[in-house]
Amino acid sequence: MSNINGTLRRSVLINMIGRYSNIVIQLIVTAILARALSPNEFGLVAVVSVIAVFLSFLSEMGLGPAVVQFGELVPRQLAGLFWLTIFVGAVAGVALSLAGPAIARVYSNEIYSSIANGIAVNVAFACWVIVPLALLRKRKRFAAIARIEVSAAILSGICATWSAMHGGGVAALVLKSTSNAFFIFVFCVYCAKPSLRAPTLLKMGYVFSYSSYQFLFNFVNYFTRNIDKLVIGKFLGAVSLGVYDMSYRLMLMPISNLTHVVTPTIQPVYAEHANNPGVIFDSYRKLIRILIIGGGFLGAICLGCAAEIISLGYGKQWGGAVPVFSILSLSVTIQVILSSTGSVFQAIGKTRLLLVTGIISTFTTLSAIAAGIYIGDLESLSSLVMLSFYINAAQGFYILSRFGFQRSVVELFRPSVRISIGVVVVSVIAIYLRDKFDFFNQIPVVCLFFKVMVIGGVYFLMIFITGDLSFIRRAIAMRSQGMPS
Repeated sequence: MSNINGTLRRSVLINMIGRYSNIVIQLIVTAILARALSPNEFGLVAVVSVIAVFLSFLSEMGLGPAVVQFGELVPRQLAGLFWLTIFVGAVAGVALSLAGPAIARVYSNEIYSSIANGIAVNVAFACWVIVPLALLRKRKRFAAIARIEVSAAILSGICATWSAMHGGGVAALVLKSTSNAFFIFVFCVYCAKPSLRAPTLLKMGYVFSYSSYQFLFNFVNYFTRNIDKLVIGKFLGAVSLGVYDMSYRLMLMPISNLTHVVTPTIQPVYAEHANNPGVIFDSYRKLIRILIIGGGFLGAICLGCAAEIISLGYGKQWGGAVPVFSILSLSVTIQVILSSTGSVFQAIGKTRLLLVTGIISTFTTLSAIAAGIYIGDLESLSSLVMLSFYINAAQGFYILSRFGFQRSVVELFRPSVRISIGVVVVSVIAIYLRDKFDFFNQIPVVCLFFKVMVIGGVYFLMIFITGDLSFIRRAIAMRSQGMPS
């Protein structure tokens, strides 16, 4: 048990350094682009990006997690998988480019065809990097991955900023995503040095069986996560889509930048103990508690400081995004916890169960989106989408606990009961404090500072009362050779 927690702790620390370096870069680049470009331009790119990333998920075929999961793959088999992704990525990129005119007709704007041609390159590189990146994760080279992601973010940010400052408009956003994918691919191939000779796909039925469920989950999950943007763009217009998409992405930022520190390490570390699910279960209970502590604080900040975050992040012209961002922020904590389940399903070899949770989530999310579009109000749609996250979390954790670990949900969350109640209390206080600093309204950065200090102080008091402060101290103080806290 000490080995699994110690390895996970070291890996998370490395990821944290790289990830939060990346955050600073992305915040700077996004702030510059949000001021140089309009909501309409962001909305135009958002439509094609949804389709592009969907194609990327499809072309991934679940092979990334499979490469990480199975240590018995030989170099010839890995070479076979690499060349398979090269072929599939090329096909997917061409398919998006050819679909450009159709997208333009659906949304009655010829610019979508040009955007599709640019983003098609992104799709190809995103597929080609699957095997090299999975090899780095399999080898637990998280420091190398962090360096790659930070370097790619800097270089692509420079490209996009230069383009935006020289009147690039929509092209700046396309260049940002495409150049980022290109740099990540080049750096990953250089570091991983995947075998390219004598490829074979023979005797790999077990790999494709595992990856097929992952592939189907990727299909339904990304469709579920992004159908809202497609229908908003169609029925509510590009401006509404721009507001919703930028609010959604800003809401996801604390989620992804916390969970992406942890989730990339879960499967490589837990997969080594796939034959001993009890060890994984005990470790995961502690991980959930940590995620609630971190996610609860980030959620409270988003709830209490929505106006200041939008103003400082995007500029005053994005004031219409504040209500949408505030509503979506109610789901930050639950999404932080829920995002870890996929890697656990993968590590214990239960990708079939992962697919089941994805199918159920599709039904609940689509129902919420359909109701929101019918109402025709962006805030109502956001509220229903937020509610669907809680429903999806309930069914996801039930399936993981009951059928993945053969344990109860109550047992899984028992160590986290007090912190969960505390997070609810602090969130209510944060909402109450939202309009209590009117005298600083003209200086958003000062208002944000005081709100964060107040909410942070209340949160610190809460985790002291619940005993979670001591838990954090023990977790930090633990050595990899010691017993887990």
